[in-house]
Formats: sequence, structure tokens, C-alpha cells
Amino acid sequence: MSKKSVLVVASLAYDGIETPENKVDNVLGGAGTYICLSLKNFKSKYSIVSVVGKDFKIEDLNLLENCGVDISGIKIEKNNNTFYWSCLYTDNFNERITTKTELNVMESFNPIISKSKSSPDILLLGNLHPEIQLSAINQLNKKPTAIILDTMNYWIENFWSTVKEVISKVDIISINDEESEMITGHENLKKAAEVLHSMGPKYVIIKKGKNGAELFNFEKTYAINAYEVDKVIDPTGAGDCFIGGITGYLSQSSEVSFESIKSAIDYGTSLASFNVENMATKNLLNLSMSDIEKRINKLK
Repeated sequence: MSKKSVLVVASLAYDGIETPENKVDNVLGGAGTYICLSLKNFKSKYSIVSVVGKDFKIEDLNLLENCGVDISGIKIEKNNNTFYWSCLYTDNFNERITTKTELNVMESFNPIISKSKSSPDILLLGNLHPEIQLSAINQLNKKPTAIILDTMNYWIENFWSTVKEVISKVDIISINDEESEMITGHENLKKAAEVLHSMGPKYVIIKKGKNGAELFNFEKTYAINAYEVDKVIDPTGAGDCFIGGITGYLSQSSEVSFESIKSAIDYGTSLASFNVENMATKNLLNLSMSDIEKRINKLK
């Protein structure tokens, strides 16, 4: 398999997470962290562009570097703190309430992609302000094999014209069913995917929470169930692990096609299932490829 270079543009953060049974604060989080911890299982060439503050611990930088990620694109702002976000999950994880958001360094973040990183094979745009995502795309020297986009309802509601422009430039979009309906007006996923295709992306992945995910490529579709875990401990970062697993698999695949993305979704689904079984990133640290693949075999 030919290994592709991957550039990740995503947030690094400190999180506070409260679930019905557990509570942690100031733990390493942000989409970039969950993505990097997922990518480390695939052993390709990964770089991240992000920003942290003066409070970001050296051991957390080391942790990311030990994942095999090139961290030279992480800017350290000496006059501000790292992005902080906290949430509360209600009973049965039916709802997640954001209890605090301190943008800090993220407020003025403008990604600078160095010349050496400006021609990646795959660009993964983590869940970020669409202006940041657009800036990253515009700094590339050549069009990658694939640009992969993750976004969320907040950006869709508040910055729709920019989100729309970003969508027009990507090859793969990953959103949940609520967001796809918000964008397209269609509850029916096939109809929603048709509208999304017409906006630009060749491949549309719609996540359905505990009901799994569906991949659409015009007339072709693929559905996968979520892996049923014994107990959900903390769903934070599951979507980032899902997209990280997809990207990791594609970085090792000889081509980006419907068939390779089908397999990639299996890996993303497995990684997300491990992530929800422990608080924050705990379960991702010592995960092996054989663990991930054992779970994929059970999904089949």
C-alpha cells in the first residue's frame, strides 16, 4: 500500500466533561487531539496545524509527537491560554449541554501552512470555524487527492455562506443526520445526500449516532451499524475518532474510491466505539490495530 501524507487542521483544547457517573476537568481534548490519537494506528505521514496557549503542557505536546505526528505546525501563543470547553451530559446521554466555551487563542487563529506542508495528499479539516477551513484550503500548493470536511450545526446556523463555500471545495463531507437536514431541508438521507452532492462533495457520510452511518456516492450507498458497546462512559470526541479513522485508512489505501471509503468507515466506526468506553482520550492511548480490527470483524 502506498502511504499518503495527511495534513490535519483542527483545534487542540482543554476540556471539562461531566457525565452522569464521572467528572474530569482540564483534560487534553479538541478535535485535533482525538484525530491524532486515531491516526497513530495507521503509521503514515501526519502533520497538524493548530494553536495552543501558554498553559499548554509540554507533556501534552510530547504525547502528540509520540503519536508520530509532526507538531511543528502548532503555534504557541505566549500571551493567551489554550481553547477551553466544558460540557454536561444528561442521564442516558440524551443531551449534551455546553457549560463553558473560552475561545482564548482560537479567537484570532489564522492557520499558517508552511511550504513543506502545503502539498498534502489528504487534507482533513476538523470541526472549526469555516473561515479557518477556507484559509487552509486556499494556502495549498496543489489540489490534494482528497479534502475531507467535518463541520457542525453551530457553524451551519451562524456562518452558512462560508460553510457553503467550504463544502463546494471538498471531496468528502462527514455530518450527522440533523445537520444534513439543516443544510438540505430533507429528512430522507438519500435526498439529503443528492443535494449535498450537487453542492460539491463526491462522497457524503451521514452519521446516525447509535444507528451507525451511511455513505453516499451518487447512486451507490453503504450503511454500517454502530458497534454496540456494553456501556457508554463518555461520547466526547467520538465523531473526531470516526473521521480520524477514515482518514488514517485512506492514507494507506492505494486510491480514494467508494470501496476504500467503505472500508475506512469500518475503521472509523471501530475507533469511535473504543473512544466512548472511557473518559476523554483514555481508551485511545494504548489501542492497537489488532484491537481495532477485531472489533471490525464483529461488525460484519
